Amino acid sequence: EENMNRLMFLKLWSVVMGSMDALTGLLLVIAPGLVLHLLRIEPPSPDALVFLSWIGIFVMAVGLSYGLALGRDCGRGETVWAFTALVRILVAVFLAVKIAGGSLELAWALVALSDFVVAVVQIVILRKGWWREARR
Repeated sequence: EENMNRLMFLKLWSVVMGSMDALTGLLLVIAPGLVLHLLRIEPPSPDALVFLSWIGIFVMAVGLSYGLALGRDCGRGETVWAFTALVRILVAVFLAVKIAGGSLELAWALVALSDFVVAVVQIVILRKGWWREARR
């Protein structure tokens, strides 16, 4: 029963985190200014917004990749979580460096912090072997 509860958590987390990223990415593609407004970040020049839309494609792809964790093959879930944790850590470090260097506003720290927290949760659960136990 504990394995079933863990598997349910793994799948629910994948749906929630994947949906969050997929929706954020889609919004970055179609309305990057709105996303920045919601984050209380001053928008860059209108010419630069196209690059935020482009980044949105990658954010959406990360979100959609969580869908691969929803099948019966728990090994795929483990791989998706490892990959998305890596992406999130890299994003968090990049943002922290750019904020510290003055290239990005402090408001970007919310994005860095949320990516860092999600990555840490996923790494801890991966190290505990929940995906491997779910295979049994």
